[in-house]
Amino acid sequence: MAEQAAGWYNDPYGRFQQRHWDGTAWTEHVATNGVQQVDPMGASTVVPFATPASAFRSPAGDARTAHGFATSADLSDPNAQAPLPQPPAEGNLVTRFLDGMGDDARLRPRPSLRTALAGIGGVMVAAGLLIAIVGENASRGKLAGVSLVLLLAALVLRLLVKIPEVQAAAVGMAVVAIPTFAGAATISDGSGGALTYLLGAALFLAAWALKGFRGRTLLLGLGLLTMVGVFSTLISDVSQDKCETYIEDNDFDRYFEECQSYVSDGSAGNLFLPNSITDNLGDQGIVYLVSAAVLLAATWWLDRRGYHGTGTGTVVAGLISAVAGAALLADEFGDTGGPIMVVVVGVLVCLVGAHGARRSTTWWGALLASIGAVAFVAVQWEPQSVSSTGGVAIVTGAVLIVAPLIGAPLRRALAQRADDGDGDPPTGAFDPPVA
Repeated sequence: MAEQAAGWYNDPYGRFQQRHWDGTAWTEHVATNGVQQVDPMGASTVVPFATPASAFRSPAGDARTAHGFATSADLSDPNAQAPLPQPPAEGNLVTRFLDGMGDDARLRPRPSLRTALAGIGGVMVAAGLLIAIVGENASRGKLAGVSLVLLLAALVLRLLVKIPEVQAAAVGMAVVAIPTFAGAATISDGSGGALTYLLGAALFLAAWALKGFRGRTLLLGLGLLTMVGVFSTLISDVSQDKCETYIEDNDFDRYFEECQSYVSDGSAGNLFLPNSITDNLGDQGIVYLVSAAVLLAATWWLDRRGYHGTGTGTVVAGLISAVAGAALLADEFGDTGGPIMVVVVGVLVCLVGAHGARRSTTWWGALLASIGAVAFVAVQWEPQSVSSTGGVAIVTGAVLIVAPLIGAPLRRALAQRADDGDGDPPTGAFDPPVA
């Protein structure tokens, strides 16, 4: 690393705006907005938990301060008036909206046994009230009325009662009331279709965005999952309507060609199921996987910008969509392609989890990839005995151990290549400035 000339640079310890570099080491001489003083902590690299009010924090994304250099008219003059740091860009509509949520958007929900139990209790109370009030003679009017009252009661509890356990119970009540109201308002003659999912998704997302339930990641995750259900149901409805049209027109050739019959295992006789159950599974699987890709990409974007709380809702919805899509598409890809696809989906989920330091997501992705790997080895091996089954486990386990060992040097080499292309930046926060 080339030596840097003595002068004033951004304080690498974050306690002040500038610190003097004497050509060989950082000194205790510091300056903030042109006012020079001596750091009471000297040149210690210890960063206190409470940063002095005069400390300077570089705005994110400012290329001029990315490597620890202060922005000033003359770096060699400690008394020169340094310009005030520019405020961060206002961002787009999404980031401004998330910033308005405060800590709920940036911080992950802190796990608590008491609030978890209270939330489940709220679900049980709401379900019990629905059953007790509606009774055996359930009607759409009763279900809609009771669920709406429950939702309003939960909202009042959230607004007026600040006890965490009561607020958690209110969220549980909303989780029951919202889908019940959506179903009662849209389902007629036993079928509701995409409209039911659409209304449910709108209510969940509105509750997450508006005052009262604002920022509850559980409601965000349920709303996003319900939106995935909207698209899946639309595909199912289109295919089923097409098959019914073939029957009405006595076009049995096209019916049997495009709406293949499903034969049960014999326990319940032969049944003709709609395309949404047989051939349409592939299309629905694609919907789930595409939705998972969008949700996981959104999680990556949110984590990269520090919105870890909101990302918790998107990553859960993405994980569930990925698992559902992989399961629906496994048969479509055959004995070999199906397990490979499951491995790929699992690795992608694992990468998103590792990027956002999400332990559960990383482990779930690793588990999904491992299941796909076991299935792939088993299909190729076709074990016929207990011993050969053990061999499948041994081979798969060895692959899972060796693969990361091979991947680590490759990743380091790629990272080193990227670093070489970007120059030679400091290797640590307290390293000398770069020439």
